[in-house]
Amino acid sequence: MIAILGGGAAGASVARALALTGRRDVVVFDPRQPGEGSTGRAMGGFRTQHGSALNIELARRSRPYFAERADRVRFRPNGYLYLAETEAIAAELAGRAQFQESCGVPVDHPDPKRLVPGIEVDDIRAVNYCAHDGLYMPTLVLQCFIEEGRAAGVDFRYGVKASAADLAGAEAIVVAAGIWSGEVGRSLGVLINVEPLERALWFAGPFDWLPDTIPMTLDAGSGYHFRERDGRLLVMGPGDQHDWSHYREWLSRRLPRAAAAEPESQWTGSYEVTFDHHALVGATERPGVWACCGFSGHGVMQSPIVGECLAAMITGRPAPLDISALDPRRTEPLVDLTQL
Repeated sequence: MIAILGGGAAGASVARALALTGRRDVVVFDPRQPGEGSTGRAMGGFRTQHGSALNIELARRSRPYFAERADRVRFRPNGYLYLAETEAIAAELAGRAQFQESCGVPVDHPDPKRLVPGIEVDDIRAVNYCAHDGLYMPTLVLQCFIEEGRAAGVDFRYGVKASAADLAGAEAIVVAAGIWSGEVGRSLGVLINVEPLERALWFAGPFDWLPDTIPMTLDAGSGYHFRERDGRLLVMGPGDQHDWSHYREWLSRRLPRAAAAEPESQWTGSYEVTFDHHALVGATERPGVWACCGFSGHGVMQSPIVGECLAAMITGRPAPLDISALDPRRTEPLVDLTQL
């Protein structure tokens, strides 16, 4: 048996990929229900505009999964729009664009007002935009992994915590427990350095003037950003995650039409963060125990290709992409300055 501990996007994608190789003994254990972890609290952004070749390639290799299931996961190639509020950030965006284009990512510099009705950009010095990027519904992606995994023979056991007896005869164990991965790793005698970082999603609206075609829009310097979902504006950013006032202050400058509205609701979840904000994927120090966690906000986006790669590694086949840099035992940090 191959036991996967955690049934969010990461664990479910590995389970699906293993079953598609012909394994009929894959069991997913999760004491929670589908979407109750970080997957269900994710914003749902997809981007290729990263700052490392590995992260760009992880996104590019994952994109077909979203595009081929666009109706099922509500994938919309609306793009990502980065805004530079200062000359220093403008220079940084120029460097990003040069690097990303060298990796095959098409970066444009359109008029933001053409993409986002009502946006204020008098203080903006430069913009980067990629139409390959887009939006999706994270819980629907998870649902696809589960449905396709079950059809291929995966045994998903939600609401069930794996017992010692369950794991005793396992050929391989995959720790994909999100923010709980460190605790799960300790129970197995392995070190998995994952810490929770609380992040809030604020829902403002609905707005009848807000089209569903706007891109994910980010102030590159401050980190505030928004997207549209079901006629509402989803807003994230730095600072006190429970105080709407600073989000409103930012919106009053960037998208004034939305600033007057009181938030309709708020979700609070957690990124599963590692020391370098990159995932831990691969073999741990204990033979037979593997990690697939610590995605630092990119788990759903990277899950299709990561699932395929880890499934190949577990079964001794060549991986479709070299992700050895994500080795959970690494000590040197990976660097990508575009990580929020």
